[in-house]
Amino acid sequence: MFLEERYEKIIEIIKANGRVKVKDLSNLFEVTQDCIRKDLKELESRGHLKRVYGGAILQRNYDEIKNIDKRKNINIEEKKAIASKAINLIDNSDIIFLDVSTNNLEIAKELNKTNKEVTVVTNMIEIVLELRSNKNIKVICIGGEFNKEVGAIVGAAADRYIRNFIFDKAFIGLCGINIETGCISTINLEDGNTKRTIIECSNKSYLVMENEKFNYDEFYKFANLDEVTSIITEDKIINQN
Repeated sequence: MFLEERYEKIIEIIKANGRVKVKDLSNLFEVTQDCIRKDLKELESRGHLKRVYGGAILQRNYDEIKNIDKRKNINIEEKKAIASKAINLIDNSDIIFLDVSTNNLEIAKELNKTNKEVTVVTNMIEIVLELRSNKNIKVICIGGEFNKEVGAIVGAAADRYIRNFIFDKAFIGLCGINIETGCISTINLEDGNTKRTIIECSNKSYLVMENEKFNYDEFYKFANLDEVTSIITEDKIINQN
């Protein structure tokens, strides 16, 4: 197999699976792992993938990152499945944090269908609006500056406000997880710092995400998997602690 043919096959595999491992590619093509690492380095320079420990993941351009309004209509069935699982973890009298995430907006919609008496603290305006008429739910919107890029209240002022609370449970949105390194990431630094603060102020923290986000490794790493309780995907709940 010629070099460019191997490149094309690697690109084909990573587009299909979201990620590749050096060891697997070495066995597939019957070449050394050093040879595969050189291939991945070259393909990264061409913008086809992003190298991570032990392999590579699909490269995603920032142009593909959509705002909240557009993301609401993506992966709707998966988000409903995630919300359904999350609701079962919420008990009466819980104080929960729902941070900026279209998955958390679905959780708020599911909460509206129940009779659970809880306190919801959030930095996402859409969640406040969703829960505004529910008599069983006390809603607290944190103070601070609204970040139009993120679509939520984040930053230093928001972090100071959040530190006044202790949450029973927090549900955290994210952009990606690198399962090799355990790093949890997002794109915006201020959003990441606020997510970090929420986790520090919560007895239990749950990541809410579609399975496809295991294939993304974004700009700002705000936590590690050993710092959260579980990951809730459309398929299952993966316990970390």
